Amino acid sequence: MRSVRIRHVDAFTRMPLAGNPAAVVDGDGLSGELMQRIALNQKLSETVFLLPPDAPDAHARLRIFTPGTEVPFAGHPTVAAAHVLADERGLRGELRLQTGAGTIPVRVGEASPRYTMTQASPQFDEPRVTREQVAAALGLAAEDVVAVARVSTGLWWDLAQVATPEAMARMRPDLGALMQMPFGVSVFNVDGATDERVHVRTFAPAAGVPEDPVTGSSNGCIGAYIARERLLAPDADGAIRYIARQGDEMGQPGRVYVTVAVKGETISVSVGGDAVTVLVGDLWLPDA
Repeated sequence: MRSVRIRHVDAFTRMPLAGNPAAVVDGDGLSGELMQRIALNQKLSETVFLLPPDAPDAHARLRIFTPGTEVPFAGHPTVAAAHVLADERGLRGELRLQTGAGTIPVRVGEASPRYTMTQASPQFDEPRVTREQVAAALGLAAEDVVAVARVSTGLWWDLAQVATPEAMARMRPDLGALMQMPFGVSVFNVDGATDERVHVRTFAPAAGVPEDPVTGSSNGCIGAYIARERLLAPDADGAIRYIARQGDEMGQPGRVYVTVAVKGETISVSVGGDAVTVLVGDLWLPDA
C-alpha cells in the first residue's frame, strides 16, 4: 500500500475540537475518483487536496470535495489549506490559492483572525426555493422567514433570512425536505444589538452534509446580501464589519469575521477566521 500525508484542521476557531474540521491531504498524483473516495471516507464537510500550482503567481492549487461531490470553492477548507501552508512551509503575507472559482488571495497575519480570504465578486440570481418551502423544511411558520435569495461568492447558496433570534432557536430542520433543495440553504438572523451580529446555520444534505458547523462560503454570500439590502450600517470608512457565530447548536462553535466594502455598485467580501491543527498522520491508500 501507499500513503499520503493528511491533517485535520479545525477552521474558524482557536480551540481544538471546535469550529469546522477539514481534512487537508497531499493530493499530487491522486485521481479525482480517488479524491472523492477519500472525502467520502473522511465524512467531513469538506476534504481539500493540496496540489502544485499551474499559475506562476500561485502558492498552491486546491481541489475541494464534500462526501458527495466536488465543489469549485468552499471557505473553511481554504482557511485550513492556508493554515497548513503557513504552519508547515512558513509562508506569510498574502497566499494565492487556485480554486475552481479562481485564485483566492488569503492574507496570513499574526493577530486574530489569522487568515482572511477575499472571495470572488458577488453574483445574485433568483432563488430556487420559496419562503414557504424553506419555512416548512425548517419547522417554522412562513412569517418567520423574512426573505430568500441566491448568492455566490465562488459557490452558489440559497439564503434564508429569519426574522428573530427566537425563530433561529425554534428551528427543527427536516433533513428529508432539505434534501430536495438544490445543494443547500444557509439560514441567518441579523441582530444589531449584540457584538456577534449575525447568527448562521447551514444545511446541505444533498451534498452529503446534513448541517455544516461553520461555513466560510455561505458567510461570504450572507455578507454580500446584508450589504446589498443594507441590513447593517457601515463604519465611517464605508465598510460593513461584523462577527458571525455558527456551530453552537452542534457543540462546535466557530466565529467568522466578515468585512464587506461597497463602492458604488461594486461589493467586495472578505471572510476571516483562525485555525488549529488537531491531527497529522499518514493516510494509507489502495495500490494504484
